Amino acid sequence: MASMKARILSLAAVATLVAAGCSSGGGQPGEPAASGQSLTMWTFKQSHATALQKAAERFTAQTGISVKVEAVTPDDVFKSKIQSAAQTGDLPDVLEAHAAGEDLELGASGLLADIGGDVNDAWRARFLPSTRNAGVLDQGRIDRAASDSPFKQAKAGSMYAVPFTAGAFGIVYANKEKLQAAGLSPDTPPASWEEFVAALKTSTEKDPRAGGLSLGLKVSQVGYNWIYQPLAHAYLGREKFQGLFAKGTTAGFGSPGGVKTLDLYGQLTPYWMPGATTLGIDEADIAFAQGKSAYNVGGTFTLAFLAQNGMSPDKVLAFPIPPSESGAHKDIVMAPLALTSLGVTSTSENRAAALKWIDYVTSPAGAGVVAKESLDLPATDLGAEAATLMGPELAALQKYFTGAPESTYDAGDTTFFPGGYDQVKPGEVFVRLSPLKELDPARAGRELDAVFGAMWKSAE
Repeated sequence: MASMKARILSLAAVATLVAAGCSSGGGQPGEPAASGQSLTMWTFKQSHATALQKAAERFTAQTGISVKVEAVTPDDVFKSKIQSAAQTGDLPDVLEAHAAGEDLELGASGLLADIGGDVNDAWRARFLPSTRNAGVLDQGRIDRAASDSPFKQAKAGSMYAVPFTAGAFGIVYANKEKLQAAGLSPDTPPASWEEFVAALKTSTEKDPRAGGLSLGLKVSQVGYNWIYQPLAHAYLGREKFQGLFAKGTTAGFGSPGGVKTLDLYGQLTPYWMPGATTLGIDEADIAFAQGKSAYNVGGTFTLAFLAQNGMSPDKVLAFPIPPSESGAHKDIVMAPLALTSLGVTSTSENRAAALKWIDYVTSPAGAGVVAKESLDLPATDLGAEAATLMGPELAALQKYFTGAPESTYDAGDTTFFPGGYDQVKPGEVFVRLSPLKELDPARAGRELDAVFGAMWKSAE
């Protein structure tokens, strides 16, 4: 799970590679991909390698083009290998990279080719809307970059990758066996925040040591990001939610609406698992997989991590943070973020074949194979075919990606935060609110307003 956090190559380090043999070679857009060609691909995710190789077998049967997939882990080794290969001219044909960051860095540095002319409208349309432009370098990214950044030499609108996997934070996982033991439904998610808190109360009373909620609160900002923000967005609505963070606002966290959202969050206090503040993100997930809590909060990608740690997906009930029954919205839709992407290296001599492979593995058929094997949701919208292609557990998660725009919570929208936004500082206030109970909601609201006021002042 930790690997889902962006780990971007150093701008300076990558920029030095451009001169190390990264000129374009081989195929051009429009060239046919010949049967009998052989492709190489690198990924930083071991679980993806097995899934991609399974998809590659079907791709080879259809096209005659073979694909060898290699997992290079952990992330720092992956980055080092890219740097070394760029210097020696040994880059693979295709790279899977962290989306909306690492892929853009690699492209601006000359290591990934601009494939914008190859990805037509029909191809783009297959992706979930909020992920479609993750691999496109926009002018804002160029403007914000440091003067010595390779972004300054890149062209706005260049498309260096297409989205491959997608996900959202703020997903609750419940242990079905513990729900049943507590007399709760193992198949029906709570319809509201109030129902969720009541279920937590029931499961904790049934099992005081292992019936509560786990989350890696040692990373202070996760409660603030993954629980509070979607909860507050649903309660207040988008405009008032964003207004909490506004410069010079009188409708911030200390306002009546803001304090109410903090009170809702504080209702979790009695139900955190013992030692919640001492656990990192992975540690909290593992604790849940080991039966030390009844509920766990993570992202859509947490399902794969739980499976890796021995918890079968069919033993888990998953749902987004539910909305308060007294809030502006009665449902929560989670706008997915592109998590990983696929790009063609600028040195590939098999460009047409590489594009054909990426096209296949992001098609519904190919994406379904990878998703079902890896338990990672695709950026490809599988629609009505989702359950058939990737199984009921993942399909149940992807359905929360679509719904009314006004109730859609987009964790990727940071346009309303102050420049130099530091999520750790407000995260620390939330830990002091719950579970530590050092602050009541009103005082927490005043402290949060002071935190964001200082950020806005610093941004000036």
